[in-house]
Amino acid sequence: MAVFQSGIDVSRYQGSVNWSRVAAAGKQFAIVRLGSSNSNGLYIDPYFLQNVNGAHTAGLRVGAYYYTYAKTQAEVANELSIFMDALEGLQLEYPVFVDVEANSLTSLSRTQLTGLVQYAMDILYQRKWYAGWYSYTNFINTYLNADALSQYPLWVADYRSILGYRGSYTMWQYSGSGTCDGVDGAVDLDYSYTDFLPAIRAGGFNNYGESGPNMVSVSDYILNVFGSQTEYFYTANVNDVVGYLPLGNYPVTRISRNSFGGYDWVILRYNGGEYWTPLLEDRNRLEPAPNRTEETGGLQGGEEL
Repeated sequence: MAVFQSGIDVSRYQGSVNWSRVAAAGKQFAIVRLGSSNSNGLYIDPYFLQNVNGAHTAGLRVGAYYYTYAKTQAEVANELSIFMDALEGLQLEYPVFVDVEANSLTSLSRTQLTGLVQYAMDILYQRKWYAGWYSYTNFINTYLNADALSQYPLWVADYRSILGYRGSYTMWQYSGSGTCDGVDGAVDLDYSYTDFLPAIRAGGFNNYGESGPNMVSVSDYILNVFGSQTEYFYTANVNDVVGYLPLGNYPVTRISRNSFGGYDWVILRYNGGEYWTPLLEDRNRLEPAPNRTEETGGLQGGEEL
């Protein structure tokens, strides 16, 4: 798989991070520890907000994780009641991950532990947090039913030169003892293979509430991009630009019922995500989709309809 972004994950054990230097070193995202628990009970990582704000200020995308010890649904709910309060008001571009790897959890059956991880992620989704799970290869293979969790994004840890995990995953923590300018001492290093932000925005997760025109779903249109200056956007906001679309045809999933910001908008599929672009007569046009025979091999730059 192609790497989408390179990043690090941090907690209080890294101390104060110089995020501008991290960004200058080429890191594009950070997953920040939200909290855990110890003999004194649940706690919020004392560097959580400092790391989230510092990484955002330096231009990195940010996600979060919390280390779970929960053995019952009541304990899952108790953990999340504390951790979700600390997330209040934050915008995150990566998921909130449930870190499930504690040795104390191995006393549970595979079915029990898998159910608790799913229960935690479902609560996060219900509260409009885009949720995923984290663990390492051997723990997943031994103590979890990964197939039952396959609809949720997995961030897998495996420090071998080639990832040994054989299931589906969206991120790989490939080192637990890496180095990065701006971080004193060892730090975890990660690859992301997924741009989570379009789905987060589209679903109104992570405090990215939906805003824009009234949209209607369609399945029988393509966008023909013939102008080289056709920009595409994360939302129906011309300041929220992603880049320029290559010339070609793109499947359209939704069309605006009304003008918004002076434009008629479409949502299109590109590179595995969904993005917005306005209809501009000198750059692109909406066309009926070709029939299935015609479309085979006919799309350029987008995805097969």
